[in-house]
Amino acid sequence: MKPRTTLLALIGFPLMAAGAGADEAPAPVTEQAATPSATVTRWADRCANFTTNGWAFKAPRNFLQWLDVFSDPGVHQEFARRGLDPQYFLASLDSLLDPGTPRNYLEWTNPDLYAQWARAAADPEFYTAVNGIVFDPGRLMRWIMLPLDGKTWELAGTAINPTTWVKWLNAPNDPRTQALFAKAADPATTRRWLEALGDPNNAPWLHPAPRPAPMPTGNPATRMKS
Repeated sequence: MKPRTTLLALIGFPLMAAGAGADEAPAPVTEQAATPSATVTRWADRCANFTTNGWAFKAPRNFLQWLDVFSDPGVHQEFARRGLDPQYFLASLDSLLDPGTPRNYLEWTNPDLYAQWARAAADPEFYTAVNGIVFDPGRLMRWIMLPLDGKTWELAGTAINPTTWVKWLNAPNDPRTQALFAKAADPATTRRWLEALGDPNNAPWLHPAPRPAPMPTGNPATRMKS
């Protein structure tokens, strides 16, 4: 009889608790809980923009900031939310056509970038900082509790919502999509992109300044007589 009594108690307790709180108004969901932090939003914008993405890997100090954000589930939830809206993809593709994109990727040809990483690879403090971020107990707990996070279930509901699929089906006919296609086909867009790619100011290390002419040596009066 004990197992049966215990089972009835387990079933009855939630029902009693629900009945007791039936007259109470449900706790409102705060907007802060549903809105990503400013840091998450800033990093999501930076990584989805072709004029600024890759910044985190251009210096070890930048990488530590990136790792602190991307080892947390919050930024991945933000990317999942944006992935359900075609307008975010249009904004990302629009940045690809910007002249700032070649400028951004030309920075990878800077030899100083690789020298910084070589120094970090031999620095024990760099590995200590990485381990401190990756093995943070609070961060690990947020990953464990991710299936119980309300944002996760909200994303799942949005993904199966017919409205989301209608947005994607109508995306090719959206005026903003058509404007992006027109911008990509515009010869001026290609010209500005190529001009930025060949601009010496965007990669001065690839275009070293010419050395000044050597100063003539000897006595000027002697040179004039000769």
